[in-house]
Amino acid sequence: MLQEEGRSIYLESQGWQTWINITRAHGGAAKLNDNSPLGSTLRPGKHLPHAFQGSPWRQDVQSSLSSRKCPVSVDGATKLWTVFMQRVEPIMKISFEWTLERLQSALVDSNLWENLSLGEHALALSSCFFGVVTLSDNECARDFSESKSSLLSQYRQHCEDSFARIIMLAIDDILTLKALCVYTKASIDVVTNQSLWSLMGLISRSAELLGIHRDGELMGLSPIETEDRRRLWWQVQHLDLILAIKNGVTPLTFTADWDAKLPLNIDDCDITLSSKTTPKERTGLTGISYTLFTYWMIDQQRNFRQKRLNQRSPVDRSLLGPLTTMMVDDLEAGLQTNFLQYCDPIKPLDLLLQISARAVVCVLRLRGMHEMRLVSDQLDNKFHDKYFSMCMQALGYTITTYSQPMLRPFHWLAETSFGWHAFIALLLDMPQLRDSNKIKAAWTLLDDLYAMVAFLTDFSEDKRRLSAADLLIVTWNVCERKPELGSMRKPAFVAKLEDDISRFRDKLNMAEEVIGVSGSIKPTESEFTENQPGTGDLLNFNFADIDWSYWDTVNLGLPNYSAEHA
Repeated sequence: MLQEEGRSIYLESQGWQTWINITRAHGGAAKLNDNSPLGSTLRPGKHLPHAFQGSPWRQDVQSSLSSRKCPVSVDGATKLWTVFMQRVEPIMKISFEWTLERLQSALVDSNLWENLSLGEHALALSSCFFGVVTLSDNECARDFSESKSSLLSQYRQHCEDSFARIIMLAIDDILTLKALCVYTKASIDVVTNQSLWSLMGLISRSAELLGIHRDGELMGLSPIETEDRRRLWWQVQHLDLILAIKNGVTPLTFTADWDAKLPLNIDDCDITLSSKTTPKERTGLTGISYTLFTYWMIDQQRNFRQKRLNQRSPVDRSLLGPLTTMMVDDLEAGLQTNFLQYCDPIKPLDLLLQISARAVVCVLRLRGMHEMRLVSDQLDNKFHDKYFSMCMQALGYTITTYSQPMLRPFHWLAETSFGWHAFIALLLDMPQLRDSNKIKAAWTLLDDLYAMVAFLTDFSEDKRRLSAADLLIVTWNVCERKPELGSMRKPAFVAKLEDDISRFRDKLNMAEEVIGVSGSIKPTESEFTENQPGTGDLLNFNFADIDWSYWDTVNLGLPNYSAEHA
Protein backbone atom coordinates (compact mmCIF):
# COMPACT_ATOMS: atom_id res chain seq x y z
CA MET A 1 0.00 0.00 0.00
CA LEU A 2 1.35 3.41 -1.02
CA GLN A 3 0.23 6.77 0.28
CA GLU A 4 -0.26 9.66 -2.10
CA GLU A 5 -1.93 12.92 -1.09
CA GLY A 6 -3.62 11.22 1.85
CA ARG A 7 -5.02 8.36 -0.23
CA SER A 8 -3.96 4.72 -0.21
CA ILE A 9 -2.91 3.10 -3.47
CA TYR A 10 -2.65 -0.68 -3.78
CA LEU A 11 0.06 -2.04 -6.06
CA GLU A 12 0.60 -5.80 -6.38
CA SER A 13 3.43 -5.69 -8.90
CA GLN A 14 6.88 -4.49 -7.89
CA GLY A 15 7.66 -3.52 -11.45
CA TRP A 16 7.78 -0.04 -12.95
CA GLN A 17 4.61 1.82 -12.02
CA THR A 18 2.94 4.15 -14.49
CA TRP A 19 1.30 6.39 -11.90
CA ILE A 20 2.78 9.83 -11.23
CA ASN A 21 1.92 12.63 -8.89
CA ILE A 22 0.15 15.06 -11.21
CA THR A 23 -0.09 17.77 -8.56
CA ARG A 24 3.67 17.67 -8.12
CA ALA A 25 4.10 17.68 -11.89
CA HIS A 26 2.07 20.88 -12.07
CA GLY A 27 4.09 22.44 -9.29
CA GLY A 28 1.10 22.33 -6.99
CA ALA A 29 -0.56 25.15 -8.90
CA ALA A 30 -3.25 23.15 -10.65
CA LYS A 31 -6.67 22.69 -9.03
CA LEU A 32 -7.79 19.37 -10.46
CA ASN A 33 -11.39 18.28 -10.87
CA ASP A 34 -12.24 15.01 -9.10
CA ASN A 35 -14.00 13.89 -12.28
CA SER A 36 -10.92 14.35 -14.42
CA PRO A 37 -8.52 11.46 -14.96
CA LEU A 38 -5.82 13.79 -13.73
CA GLY A 39 -7.62 14.18 -10.39
CA SER A 40 -7.95 10.46 -9.73
CA THR A 41 -5.80 8.64 -7.21
CA LEU A 42 -5.00 6.07 -9.88
CA ARG A 43 -4.03 8.66 -12.44
CA PRO A 44 -1.99 7.54 -15.43
CA GLY A 45 1.37 8.90 -16.42
CA LYS A 46 -0.07 9.87 -19.79
CA HIS A 47 -2.85 12.44 -19.93
CA LEU A 48 -5.50 10.03 -21.25
CA PRO A 49 -9.28 10.18 -20.88
CA HIS A 50 -11.30 7.49 -19.14
CA ALA A 51 -13.34 5.09 -21.26
CA PHE A 52 -16.93 6.32 -21.77
CA GLN A 53 -15.73 9.55 -20.16
CA GLY A 54 -15.45 7.59 -16.93
CA SER A 55 -19.11 6.66 -16.57
CA PRO A 56 -21.45 4.12 -18.17
CA TRP A 57 -24.30 6.54 -17.48
CA ARG A 58 -24.64 8.78 -20.51
CA GLN A 59 -26.13 11.74 -18.72
CA ASP A 60 -25.13 15.37 -18.61
CA VAL A 61 -22.55 14.96 -15.88
CA GLN A 62 -21.65 18.63 -15.81
CA SER A 63 -25.29 19.52 -15.22
CA SER A 64 -25.57 17.05 -12.37
CA LEU A 65 -22.43 18.50 -10.80
CA SER A 66 -23.83 22.01 -10.78
CA SER A 67 -25.86 21.36 -7.61
CA ARG A 68 -24.71 19.64 -4.44
CA LYS A 69 -28.05 20.03 -2.67
CA CYS A 70 -29.61 16.95 -1.15
CA PRO A 71 -32.46 15.85 -3.46
CA VAL A 72 -34.41 14.24 -0.60
CA SER A 73 -36.69 16.21 1.73
CA VAL A 74 -35.76 16.33 5.41
CA ASP A 75 -38.97 14.56 6.39
CA GLY A 76 -38.52 11.82 3.80
CA ALA A 77 -34.83 11.34 4.65
CA THR A 78 -35.59 11.09 8.37
CA LYS A 79 -38.27 8.45 7.89
CA LEU A 80 -36.32 6.37 5.41
CA TRP A 81 -33.09 6.50 7.39
CA THR A 82 -34.93 5.16 10.43
CA VAL A 83 -36.38 2.36 8.32
CA PHE A 84 -32.97 1.53 6.89
CA MET A 85 -31.36 1.36 10.33
CA GLN A 86 -34.12 -0.91 11.65
CA ARG A 87 -34.57 -3.25 8.69
CA VAL A 88 -31.37 -3.31 6.64
CA GLU A 89 -28.33 -2.23 8.63
CA PRO A 90 -28.56 -5.06 11.22
CA ILE A 91 -28.28 -7.70 8.47
CA MET A 92 -25.98 -5.80 6.10
CA LYS A 93 -23.41 -4.29 8.41
CA ILE A 94 -20.68 -2.82 6.22
CA SER A 95 -20.26 0.64 7.81
CA PHE A 96 -19.31 1.67 11.32
CA GLU A 97 -21.65 3.63 13.57
CA TRP A 98 -19.76 6.90 13.22
CA THR A 99 -19.99 6.80 9.42
CA LEU A 100 -23.73 6.23 9.58
CA GLU A 101 -24.21 8.99 12.15
CA ARG A 102 -22.33 11.42 9.90
CA LEU A 103 -24.55 10.55 6.93
CA GLN A 104 -27.72 10.77 9.00
CA SER A 105 -26.78 14.26 10.20
CA ALA A 106 -25.94 15.42 6.68
CA LEU A 107 -29.30 14.29 5.29
CA VAL A 108 -31.05 16.86 7.47
CA ASP A 109 -28.39 19.61 7.41
CA SER A 110 -27.63 21.23 4.04
CA ASN A 111 -24.27 22.59 5.19
CA LEU A 112 -23.07 19.18 6.29
CA TRP A 113 -24.39 17.66 3.06
CA GLU A 114 -22.38 20.02 0.90
CA ASN A 115 -19.21 18.99 2.72
CA LEU A 116 -19.70 15.28 2.06
CA SER A 117 -17.76 13.51 -0.66
CA LEU A 118 -19.53 12.22 -3.75
CA GLY A 119 -19.18 8.67 -2.42
CA GLU A 120 -20.86 9.68 0.84
CA HIS A 121 -23.71 11.27 -1.11
CA ALA A 122 -24.22 8.04 -3.01
CA LEU A 123 -24.08 5.93 0.18
CA ALA A 124 -26.64 8.09 1.97
CA LEU A 125 -29.06 8.09 -0.98
CA SER A 126 -28.62 4.36 -1.59
CA SER A 127 -29.51 3.74 2.05
CA CYS A 128 -32.70 5.79 1.66
CA PHE A 129 -33.52 3.85 -1.51
CA PHE A 130 -33.07 0.57 0.36
CA GLY A 131 -35.44 1.90 3.01
CA VAL A 132 -38.12 2.31 0.34
CA VAL A 133 -37.53 -1.25 -0.91
CA THR A 134 -38.36 -2.67 2.53
CA LEU A 135 -41.66 -0.79 2.85
CA SER A 136 -45.01 -2.37 2.08
CA ASP A 137 -47.54 -0.72 -0.23
CA ASN A 138 -49.65 0.24 2.78
CA GLU A 139 -46.69 1.80 4.59
CA CYS A 140 -45.82 3.90 1.53
CA ALA A 141 -49.41 5.15 1.27
CA ARG A 142 -49.68 5.81 5.01
CA ASP A 143 -46.30 7.47 5.64
CA PHE A 144 -45.56 9.11 2.28
CA SER A 145 -48.98 9.41 0.60
CA GLU A 146 -47.49 7.80 -2.51
CA SER A 147 -47.47 4.37 -4.11
CA LYS A 148 -44.46 2.16 -3.55
CA SER A 149 -43.75 2.02 -7.29
CA SER A 150 -43.62 5.82 -7.41
CA LEU A 151 -41.28 6.05 -4.42
CA LEU A 152 -39.01 3.34 -5.81
CA SER A 153 -38.74 5.18 -9.10
CA GLN A 154 -37.93 8.49 -7.40
CA TYR A 155 -35.30 7.21 -5.00
CA ARG A 156 -33.68 4.91 -7.51
CA GLN A 157 -33.29 7.95 -9.74
CA HIS A 158 -31.71 9.88 -6.88
CA CYS A 159 -29.18 7.06 -6.46
CA GLU A 160 -28.34 6.83 -10.11
CA ASP A 161 -28.00 10.60 -10.38
CA SER A 162 -25.50 10.52 -7.51
CA PHE A 163 -23.52 7.76 -9.25
CA ALA A 164 -23.58 9.74 -12.49
CA ARG A 165 -21.48 12.39 -10.76
CA ILE A 166 -18.77 9.83 -9.97
CA ILE A 167 -16.21 8.46 -12.38
CA MET A 168 -17.63 4.94 -12.23
CA LEU A 169 -14.96 3.35 -14.39
CA ALA A 170 -12.18 4.68 -12.16
CA ILE A 171 -13.50 4.30 -8.61
CA ASP A 172 -10.81 5.10 -6.08
CA ASP A 173 -12.61 5.19 -2.71
CA ILE A 174 -14.24 2.66 -0.42
CA LEU A 175 -17.36 4.71 0.28
CA THR A 176 -18.43 4.61 -3.37
CA LEU A 177 -18.01 0.83 -3.37
CA LYS A 178 -20.13 0.59 -0.23
CA ALA A 179 -22.79 2.73 -1.90
CA LEU A 180 -22.79 0.43 -4.92
CA CYS A 181 -23.18 -2.62 -2.66
CA VAL A 182 -26.17 -1.07 -0.91
CA TYR A 183 -27.70 -0.01 -4.23
CA THR A 184 -27.12 -3.46 -5.75
CA LYS A 185 -28.67 -5.39 -2.88
CA ALA A 186 -31.62 -3.01 -2.75
CA SER A 187 -32.15 -3.43 -6.50
CA ILE A 188 -32.53 -7.22 -6.50
CA ASP A 189 -35.94 -7.91 -8.05
CA VAL A 190 -36.30 -4.16 -8.68
CA VAL A 191 -34.14 -4.01 -11.81
CA THR A 192 -32.99 -6.82 -14.09
CA ASN A 193 -30.65 -9.44 -12.65
CA GLN A 194 -28.53 -9.27 -15.80
CA SER A 195 -27.80 -5.57 -15.32
CA LEU A 196 -26.91 -6.13 -11.66
CA TRP A 197 -24.62 -9.00 -12.62
CA SER A 198 -22.75 -6.70 -15.00
CA LEU A 199 -22.59 -4.05 -12.28
CA MET A 200 -21.05 -6.61 -9.93
CA GLY A 201 -18.19 -6.99 -12.39
CA LEU A 202 -17.46 -3.29 -12.06
CA ILE A 203 -17.68 -3.46 -8.25
CA SER A 204 -15.43 -6.51 -7.98
CA ARG A 205 -12.76 -5.17 -10.31
CA SER A 206 -12.77 -1.78 -8.60
CA ALA A 207 -12.42 -3.46 -5.19
CA GLU A 208 -9.49 -5.54 -6.44
CA LEU A 209 -7.78 -2.46 -7.85
CA LEU A 210 -7.96 -0.92 -4.37
CA GLY A 211 -6.54 -4.11 -2.88
CA ILE A 212 -9.66 -4.84 -0.82
CA HIS A 213 -9.19 -8.56 -1.51
CA ARG A 214 -5.89 -8.53 0.41
CA ASP A 215 -6.01 -8.60 4.18
CA GLY A 216 -5.07 -5.35 5.82
CA GLU A 217 -2.91 -7.01 8.48
CA LEU A 218 -0.57 -8.28 5.77
CA MET A 219 -0.16 -4.75 4.44
CA GLY A 220 0.36 -3.11 7.81
CA LEU A 221 -2.92 -1.20 7.86
CA SER A 222 -4.54 0.01 11.07
CA PRO A 223 -7.08 -2.25 12.83
CA ILE A 224 -10.00 -0.02 11.87
CA GLU A 225 -9.00 0.19 8.20
CA THR A 226 -8.38 -3.56 8.11
CA GLU A 227 -11.80 -4.32 9.56
CA ASP A 228 -13.53 -1.81 7.27
CA ARG A 229 -12.01 -3.42 4.19
CA ARG A 230 -12.88 -6.95 5.36
CA ARG A 231 -16.52 -6.03 5.83
CA LEU A 232 -16.66 -4.54 2.36
CA TRP A 233 -14.87 -7.39 0.57
CA TRP A 234 -17.04 -10.11 2.05
CA GLN A 235 -20.19 -8.15 1.21
CA VAL A 236 -18.98 -7.97 -2.39
CA GLN A 237 -18.57 -11.76 -2.40
CA HIS A 238 -21.99 -12.24 -0.82
CA LEU A 239 -23.66 -10.15 -3.52
CA ASP A 240 -21.64 -11.81 -6.26
CA LEU A 241 -22.89 -15.21 -5.10
CA ILE A 242 -26.52 -14.08 -4.88
CA LEU A 243 -26.50 -12.65 -8.39
CA ALA A 244 -24.66 -15.63 -9.83
CA ILE A 245 -27.49 -17.83 -8.53
CA LYS A 246 -30.12 -15.38 -9.78
CA ASN A 247 -28.59 -15.40 -13.26
CA GLY A 248 -27.89 -19.13 -13.36
CA VAL A 249 -24.14 -18.77 -13.84
CA THR A 250 -21.13 -20.19 -12.01
CA PRO A 251 -20.07 -17.93 -9.14
CA LEU A 252 -16.34 -17.28 -9.06
CA THR A 253 -16.64 -16.54 -5.34
CA PHE A 254 -15.71 -20.13 -4.53
CA THR A 255 -12.78 -20.48 -6.92
CA ALA A 256 -10.98 -17.12 -7.04
CA ASP A 257 -8.08 -16.54 -4.70
CA TRP A 258 -7.83 -13.86 -2.02
CA ASP A 259 -6.60 -13.63 1.56
CA ALA A 260 -8.95 -11.10 3.17
CA LYS A 261 -10.01 -12.67 6.47
CA LEU A 262 -13.54 -12.75 7.80
CA PRO A 263 -14.57 -9.66 9.78
CA LEU A 264 -14.14 -9.91 13.54
CA ASN A 265 -17.06 -10.87 15.74
CA ILE A 266 -17.07 -7.54 17.58
CA ASP A 267 -19.40 -4.64 18.28
CA ASP A 268 -18.57 -1.23 16.85
CA CYS A 269 -17.80 0.04 20.36
CA ASP A 270 -14.91 -2.45 20.58
CA ILE A 271 -12.84 -0.53 18.02
CA THR A 272 -12.12 3.11 17.33
CA LEU A 273 -10.43 5.20 14.67
CA SER A 274 -7.38 5.50 16.95
CA SER A 275 -7.12 1.80 17.90
CA LYS A 276 -3.53 0.57 17.65
CA THR A 277 -4.22 -3.09 18.38
CA THR A 278 -6.79 -5.50 17.03
CA PRO A 279 -9.63 -6.05 19.55
CA LYS A 280 -10.32 -9.52 20.88
CA GLU A 281 -13.34 -11.22 19.34
CA ARG A 282 -16.39 -11.67 21.54
CA THR A 283 -17.97 -14.98 22.44
CA GLY A 284 -21.63 -15.17 21.49
CA LEU A 285 -23.64 -12.88 19.22
CA THR A 286 -22.74 -9.26 18.43
CA GLY A 287 -24.14 -6.53 16.22
CA ILE A 288 -22.40 -8.03 13.19
CA SER A 289 -23.38 -11.65 13.86
CA TYR A 290 -26.13 -11.95 11.24
CA THR A 291 -23.91 -10.42 8.57
CA LEU A 292 -21.03 -12.61 9.74
CA PHE A 293 -23.24 -15.69 9.50
CA THR A 294 -23.71 -15.13 5.75
CA TYR A 295 -19.98 -14.60 5.26
CA TRP A 296 -19.13 -17.66 7.35
CA MET A 297 -21.33 -19.82 5.13
CA ILE A 298 -19.51 -18.56 2.03
CA ASP A 299 -16.12 -19.14 3.64
CA GLN A 300 -16.96 -22.73 4.61
CA GLN A 301 -18.23 -23.59 1.14
CA ARG A 302 -15.26 -21.88 -0.48
CA ASN A 303 -12.77 -23.90 1.57
CA PHE A 304 -14.59 -27.11 0.66
CA ARG A 305 -14.76 -26.33 -3.05
CA GLN A 306 -11.17 -25.19 -3.36
CA LYS A 307 -10.02 -28.55 -2.00
CA ARG A 308 -12.11 -30.32 -4.64
CA LEU A 309 -11.22 -27.99 -7.50
CA ASN A 310 -8.83 -30.48 -9.10
CA GLN A 311 -11.01 -33.52 -8.41
CA ARG A 312 -13.77 -32.77 -10.90
CA SER A 313 -14.82 -35.48 -13.31
CA PRO A 314 -14.75 -34.72 -17.07
CA VAL A 315 -18.46 -35.53 -17.18
CA ASP A 316 -19.51 -33.16 -14.38
CA ARG A 317 -22.46 -31.07 -15.52
CA SER A 318 -21.56 -28.14 -13.32
CA LEU A 319 -18.30 -26.35 -12.58
CA LEU A 320 -19.21 -26.50 -8.90
CA GLY A 321 -21.95 -29.05 -8.33
CA PRO A 322 -23.79 -29.62 -5.04
CA LEU A 323 -22.07 -30.04 -1.70
CA THR A 324 -21.64 -33.53 -0.31
CA THR A 325 -23.93 -34.73 2.46
CA MET A 326 -20.98 -34.84 4.85
CA MET A 327 -20.07 -31.25 4.03
CA VAL A 328 -23.64 -30.06 4.69
CA ASP A 329 -23.62 -31.99 7.97
CA ASP A 330 -20.40 -30.21 8.96
CA LEU A 331 -21.91 -26.86 7.99
CA GLU A 332 -24.94 -27.53 10.15
CA ALA A 333 -22.75 -28.49 13.11
CA GLY A 334 -20.59 -25.39 12.62
CA LEU A 335 -23.63 -23.13 12.56
CA GLN A 336 -24.78 -24.61 15.84
CA THR A 337 -21.39 -24.11 17.45
CA ASN A 338 -20.67 -20.60 16.18
CA PHE A 339 -24.11 -19.01 16.06
CA LEU A 340 -27.26 -20.94 16.89
CA GLN A 341 -26.38 -21.98 20.43
CA TYR A 342 -26.26 -18.30 21.39
CA CYS A 343 -29.59 -17.30 19.82
CA ASP A 344 -32.38 -16.02 22.05
CA PRO A 345 -35.71 -16.58 20.23
CA ILE A 346 -37.35 -13.59 21.92
CA LYS A 347 -34.92 -11.28 20.07
CA PRO A 348 -36.01 -10.59 16.47
CA LEU A 349 -32.54 -10.72 14.91
CA ASP A 350 -31.67 -13.92 16.78
CA LEU A 351 -34.89 -15.57 15.64
CA LEU A 352 -34.25 -14.47 12.07
CA LEU A 353 -30.74 -15.93 12.24
CA GLN A 354 -32.12 -19.24 13.53
CA ILE A 355 -34.67 -19.52 10.73
CA SER A 356 -32.26 -18.33 8.04
CA ALA A 357 -29.53 -20.78 9.08
CA ARG A 358 -31.94 -23.73 9.10
CA ALA A 359 -33.40 -22.65 5.77
CA VAL A 360 -29.97 -22.40 4.14
CA VAL A 361 -29.01 -25.89 5.30
CA CYS A 362 -32.34 -27.21 3.98
CA VAL A 363 -31.78 -25.54 0.60
CA LEU A 364 -28.26 -26.96 0.35
CA ARG A 365 -29.57 -30.47 0.99
CA LEU A 366 -32.40 -29.89 -1.46
CA ARG A 367 -29.96 -28.76 -4.13
CA GLY A 368 -28.01 -31.98 -3.85
CA MET A 369 -31.18 -34.03 -4.23
CA HIS A 370 -32.35 -31.78 -7.04
CA GLU A 371 -29.15 -32.47 -8.97
CA MET A 372 -29.64 -36.22 -8.52
CA ARG A 373 -33.17 -35.99 -9.90
CA LEU A 374 -31.97 -34.15 -12.98
CA VAL A 375 -29.44 -36.81 -13.89
CA SER A 376 -31.28 -39.98 -12.89
CA ASP A 377 -34.73 -41.46 -13.42
CA GLN A 378 -33.99 -44.61 -11.41
CA LEU A 379 -34.55 -43.16 -7.93
CA ASP A 380 -36.78 -45.09 -5.54
CA ASN A 381 -39.95 -43.94 -3.79
CA LYS A 382 -38.09 -43.36 -0.55
CA PHE A 383 -35.90 -40.75 -2.26
CA HIS A 384 -38.90 -39.00 -3.82
CA ASP A 385 -40.72 -38.91 -0.49
CA LYS A 386 -37.69 -37.38 1.19
CA TYR A 387 -37.32 -34.81 -1.59
CA PHE A 388 -40.99 -33.88 -1.28
CA SER A 389 -40.64 -33.51 2.50
CA MET A 390 -37.59 -31.27 2.05
CA CYS A 391 -39.59 -29.01 -0.28
CA MET A 392 -42.30 -28.74 2.36
CA GLN A 393 -39.69 -27.98 5.00
CA ALA A 394 -38.16 -25.18 2.90
CA LEU A 395 -41.56 -23.55 2.43
CA GLY A 396 -42.29 -24.07 6.12
CA TYR A 397 -39.42 -21.76 7.03
CA THR A 398 -40.99 -19.05 4.85
CA ILE A 399 -44.34 -19.51 6.59
CA THR A 400 -42.66 -19.29 10.00
CA THR A 401 -40.94 -16.04 9.04
CA TYR A 402 -44.20 -14.44 7.96
CA SER A 403 -46.15 -15.76 10.95
CA GLN A 404 -43.91 -14.08 13.54
CA PRO A 405 -44.98 -10.45 14.19
CA MET A 406 -41.51 -9.52 15.45
CA LEU A 407 -40.04 -10.43 12.05
CA ARG A 408 -42.31 -8.10 10.07
CA PRO A 409 -39.43 -5.62 9.48
CA PHE A 410 -37.57 -8.38 7.61
CA HIS A 411 -40.37 -9.59 5.33
CA TRP A 412 -38.61 -7.92 2.41
CA LEU A 413 -35.70 -10.35 2.89
CA ALA A 414 -38.01 -13.37 2.88
CA GLU A 415 -39.61 -12.12 -0.34
CA THR A 416 -36.32 -11.72 -2.24
CA SER A 417 -35.15 -15.17 -1.11
CA PHE A 418 -38.43 -17.02 -1.64
CA GLY A 419 -37.88 -20.69 -2.52
CA TRP A 420 -39.44 -20.89 -5.98
CA HIS A 421 -37.65 -24.15 -6.77
CA ALA A 422 -39.15 -25.89 -3.74
CA PHE A 423 -42.60 -24.44 -4.47
CA ILE A 424 -42.71 -25.58 -8.10
CA ALA A 425 -41.18 -28.98 -7.35
CA LEU A 426 -43.85 -29.53 -4.71
CA LEU A 427 -46.64 -28.79 -7.19
CA LEU A 428 -45.14 -31.01 -9.89
CA ASP A 429 -44.57 -33.98 -7.60
CA MET A 430 -47.89 -33.94 -5.80
CA PRO A 431 -49.93 -35.64 -8.58
CA GLN A 432 -47.46 -38.54 -8.49
CA LEU A 433 -47.90 -39.24 -4.77
CA ARG A 434 -50.06 -42.04 -3.45
CA ASP A 435 -49.82 -41.19 0.24
CA SER A 436 -53.09 -39.38 0.93
CA ASN A 437 -51.87 -38.02 4.28
CA LYS A 438 -48.82 -36.42 2.64
CA ILE A 439 -50.95 -34.90 -0.12
CA LYS A 440 -53.39 -33.44 2.41
CA ALA A 441 -50.49 -32.11 4.48
CA ALA A 442 -49.08 -30.42 1.37
CA TRP A 443 -52.38 -28.69 0.63
CA THR A 444 -52.61 -27.54 4.25
CA LEU A 445 -49.10 -26.10 3.95
CA LEU A 446 -50.00 -24.33 0.69
CA ASP A 447 -53.11 -22.93 2.39
CA ASP A 448 -50.91 -21.50 5.16
CA LEU A 449 -48.42 -20.21 2.61
CA TYR A 450 -50.99 -18.22 0.66
CA ALA A 451 -52.58 -16.99 3.88
CA MET A 452 -49.28 -15.66 5.22
CA VAL A 453 -47.38 -14.58 2.09
CA ALA A 454 -49.52 -11.89 0.51
CA PHE A 455 -47.12 -11.06 -2.33
CA LEU A 456 -47.84 -14.42 -4.00
CA THR A 457 -51.17 -13.07 -5.24
CA ASP A 458 -49.80 -9.72 -6.43
CA PHE A 459 -49.57 -10.88 -10.03
CA SER A 460 -48.78 -7.45 -11.46
CA GLU A 461 -45.35 -7.29 -9.79
CA ASP A 462 -43.86 -10.65 -10.78
CA LYS A 463 -44.96 -12.93 -13.61
CA ARG A 464 -43.67 -15.98 -11.74
CA ARG A 465 -46.53 -15.57 -9.29
CA LEU A 466 -49.21 -15.88 -11.95
CA SER A 467 -47.42 -18.80 -13.58
CA ALA A 468 -47.14 -20.58 -10.24
CA ALA A 469 -50.80 -19.90 -9.45
CA ASP A 470 -51.80 -21.40 -12.81
CA LEU A 471 -49.78 -24.50 -12.03
CA LEU A 472 -51.29 -24.74 -8.56
CA ILE A 473 -54.83 -24.75 -10.01
CA VAL A 474 -53.83 -27.45 -12.48
CA THR A 475 -52.29 -29.49 -9.67
CA TRP A 476 -55.48 -29.30 -7.61
CA ASN A 477 -57.66 -30.43 -10.52
CA VAL A 478 -55.42 -33.46 -10.93
CA CYS A 479 -55.29 -34.24 -7.22
CA GLU A 480 -59.03 -34.00 -6.59
CA ARG A 481 -59.62 -36.96 -8.93
CA LYS A 482 -57.16 -39.17 -7.09
CA PRO A 483 -59.04 -42.01 -5.38
CA GLU A 484 -56.65 -41.81 -2.42
CA LEU A 485 -58.12 -38.45 -1.41
CA GLY A 486 -61.69 -39.69 -1.27
CA SER A 487 -64.04 -36.77 -0.80
CA MET A 488 -61.51 -34.08 0.07
CA ARG A 489 -63.10 -30.70 -0.55
CA LYS A 490 -61.47 -28.00 -2.60
CA PRO A 491 -59.48 -25.77 -0.23
CA ALA A 492 -60.98 -22.31 0.10
CA PHE A 493 -57.73 -20.65 -0.91
CA VAL A 494 -57.76 -22.54 -4.24
CA ALA A 495 -61.24 -21.20 -5.08
CA LYS A 496 -60.12 -17.71 -4.09
CA LEU A 497 -56.99 -18.06 -6.20
CA GLU A 498 -59.10 -18.99 -9.23
CA ASP A 499 -61.16 -15.83 -8.69
CA ASP A 500 -58.01 -13.70 -8.27
CA ILE A 501 -56.55 -15.07 -11.51
CA SER A 502 -59.81 -14.49 -13.37
CA ARG A 503 -60.12 -10.90 -12.16
CA PHE A 504 -56.49 -10.15 -12.97
CA ARG A 505 -56.84 -11.44 -16.53
CA ASP A 506 -60.10 -9.53 -16.95
CA LYS A 507 -58.20 -6.36 -16.06
CA LEU A 508 -55.50 -7.23 -18.58
CA ASN A 509 -58.14 -7.77 -21.28
CA MET A 510 -59.82 -4.48 -20.44
CA ALA A 511 -56.50 -2.66 -20.53
CA GLU A 512 -55.77 -4.12 -23.96
CA GLU A 513 -59.13 -2.99 -25.25
CA VAL A 514 -58.56 0.54 -23.93
CA ILE A 515 -55.08 1.02 -25.34
CA GLY A 516 -55.71 -1.05 -28.48
CA VAL A 517 -52.74 -3.34 -28.03
CA SER A 518 -52.76 -6.36 -30.31
CA GLY A 519 -51.86 -9.82 -29.10
CA SER A 520 -53.48 -12.59 -27.15
CA ILE A 521 -53.77 -13.12 -23.44
CA LYS A 522 -53.75 -16.62 -22.03
CA PRO A 523 -57.45 -17.49 -21.37
CA THR A 524 -58.73 -18.14 -17.88
CA GLU A 525 -58.70 -21.81 -17.01
CA SER A 526 -61.35 -22.23 -14.31
CA GLU A 527 -62.05 -25.89 -14.99
CA PHE A 528 -59.89 -28.68 -16.38
CA THR A 529 -60.58 -32.10 -17.83
CA GLU A 530 -58.22 -34.81 -18.97
CA ASN A 531 -58.49 -33.67 -22.60
CA GLN A 532 -57.84 -29.98 -21.95
CA PRO A 533 -54.37 -28.48 -22.49
CA GLY A 534 -52.40 -28.21 -19.26
CA THR A 535 -53.61 -31.18 -17.25
CA GLY A 536 -52.39 -33.91 -19.57
CA ASP A 537 -49.09 -32.11 -19.99
CA LEU A 538 -48.66 -31.99 -16.24
CA LEU A 539 -49.42 -35.67 -15.79
CA ASN A 540 -46.80 -36.58 -18.41
CA PHE A 541 -44.29 -33.96 -17.33
CA ASN A 542 -40.72 -35.04 -16.67
CA PHE A 543 -39.02 -33.29 -13.77
CA ALA A 544 -35.80 -32.88 -15.75
CA ASP A 545 -37.63 -31.16 -18.62
CA ILE A 546 -38.05 -27.93 -16.67
CA ASP A 547 -35.77 -25.00 -17.34
CA TRP A 548 -35.28 -24.35 -13.62
CA SER A 549 -33.49 -21.07 -14.27
CA TYR A 550 -36.90 -19.73 -15.28
CA TRP A 551 -37.89 -19.49 -11.63
CA ASP A 552 -35.03 -17.08 -10.98
CA THR A 553 -36.04 -14.80 -13.84
CA VAL A 554 -38.59 -12.04 -13.53
CA ASN A 555 -38.97 -10.83 -17.08
CA LEU A 556 -40.31 -13.89 -18.88
CA GLY A 557 -43.84 -14.32 -20.15
CA LEU A 558 -46.42 -16.84 -19.00
CA PRO A 559 -45.21 -20.43 -19.34
CA ASN A 560 -46.68 -23.00 -21.67
CA TYR A 561 -46.22 -26.08 -19.58
CA SER A 562 -46.10 -28.38 -22.56
CA ALA A 563 -43.10 -26.98 -24.39
CA GLU A 564 -41.88 -23.54 -23.47
CA HIS A 565 -39.60 -24.69 -20.66
CA ALA A 566 -38.50 -27.99 -22.15
